Amino acid sequence: MTTEPASGARGPGSGGFRTPRPGPRIPILVVLLAAACSRPPAPVVPEGVFVPVSPGEFRAAAARTAPGVASLLAIHWTYDDGDAPLSGRGAVHLAPPDSLRLDVGIPIVGRATLVLAGDSAWSRPGSLVQQVLPSRSLVWAMFGVVRPPDSMVSVERNVLADHRTWRVADGDGIVTTLELRGDTLLGATQARGTQALGRLDLTRDAAGMIVRAEATDVEHGARFTVNVDHREMGGAFPSEIWRRP
Repeated sequence: MTTEPASGARGPGSGGFRTPRPGPRIPILVVLLAAACSRPPAPVVPEGVFVPVSPGEFRAAAARTAPGVASLLAIHWTYDDGDAPLSGRGAVHLAPPDSLRLDVGIPIVGRATLVLAGDSAWSRPGSLVQQVLPSRSLVWAMFGVVRPPDSMVSVERNVLADHRTWRVADGDGIVTTLELRGDTLLGATQARGTQALGRLDLTRDAAGMIVRAEATDVEHGARFTVNVDHREMGGAFPSEIWRRP
């Protein structure tokens, strides 16, 4: 599937869920890493008592959210920081158990690609992958997949009614809270201490498929939204789409 460059000439600043800051600000980050609104995020999870659990238990729960079949998504995205809104189109390939490819048209850059396959990753332009990897888990979460962070200092769980909430602290002091109903991801927040960093909300249709993902970054005051326009499921993708060119 081809992508269309978006209109506009200004790329957004880094935003959302541990956005890395070194190097030039590449507009593709708006597609991958949340943007935000100016209001503080409401809590995703209900109040309750969290109890420590093993990282293995969390990894098992995360694995159950992995793609069950290959899917091709046609998407359009918008980014609004209150200054110069941007928009564009793209395509997402998802394949079990752990492969994702994102191709998008974006301002200035024109076209960009990111591939996450297992523990490997590559991108065009090449500098993009180093900017994105610290937020690899968020990229997956925008499409309903829970991926454990590279480092987990502690894991806690809170079970209330039909919701199961996990709270994971990583080696950088970032606490990610994920809310699931069964094996379905509903949303997530991130914080450092008492400071809210960002929020991700997912909207699903009657069949449970994601039709909209909205991410926020409190610090940078912008909003980023991905809408799924069309979805094709089943079959398999050519193996070369996952290979570094």
